[in-house]
Amino acid sequence: MATRQRQKRTRVLSPILNSAARRRMRIGDHFPEAIHTYRIDREQFIIYIGGDPEAEAAEDGGESGVEYRMADRFERNLTTLSGIDPKRPILVVMASCGGDWEEGMQMAAAILTSPNPITVLAVKWPRSMTSLIPLAADRFLIRPPARYMIHRGTYGFTGLDHQAETEDTERRISRELMLLIYCSRLKEQGIHSKRSEEEIRDIVNKEMLEKIDVWKSADQAVLEGYADGVYTGDMKNLRATKVHRARRDRMMNVLRTEICFEVKTTFKKPPGA
Repeated sequence: MATRQRQKRTRVLSPILNSAARRRMRIGDHFPEAIHTYRIDREQFIIYIGGDPEAEAAEDGGESGVEYRMADRFERNLTTLSGIDPKRPILVVMASCGGDWEEGMQMAAAILTSPNPITVLAVKWPRSMTSLIPLAADRFLIRPPARYMIHRGTYGFTGLDHQAETEDTERRISRELMLLIYCSRLKEQGIHSKRSEEEIRDIVNKEMLEKIDVWKSADQAVLEGYADGVYTGDMKNLRATKVHRARRDRMMNVLRTEICFEVKTTFKKPPGA
């Protein structure tokens, strides 16, 4: 792999810069690099979720989505901001097409266990895995024209025969957990909140079976209860100011739910045997 060398540049601070600007620009702070490379703004307490910096540097046209680098970077950034101030509200700006299940659940759990109030603002399509991650936040807003999308996702496997049986069980468990997460939110708020959890599950599952990819406008996502609001530019009321403890406890209980599947093999004798 080729290595890139960076030239050292001497920065000259203008005498007209105020003290805050001087702090941001001081040698060794790397303020702009932290935002664009590490996706963290320590001054404004913002974390960005989007395309991977390495893929962008390689001029890769495809979006990598949620994967291990994004998840690990997000958890590190969240821990960094919590270490600076565990009570200050954090804004997560999300622009991702979805991605891997395990890494997405890692990000959701990181939000649930953070001491800070966390707001997720979806500025592009909150779809597939990125339709689930924001449901762990204390506030979830969608900025039009971004649209919300849920589906059962895609699955692929290559391995030994008996591994396939285990993997299929895990696939079924993940699917049920996904439905429980959606149901937990829709039971909390929205037009279906008066229904039983079983009824809500059937509604969501039927939608996904019939339409495969179920798209909803920002306003429809709010109406049904997936999102908390539509963001139209009100910066003053953008961030959650306190932890939504009831929501977090409910979601954590969902994640700790034991989901079991039993596969039974039966034999039928042929006629006349």
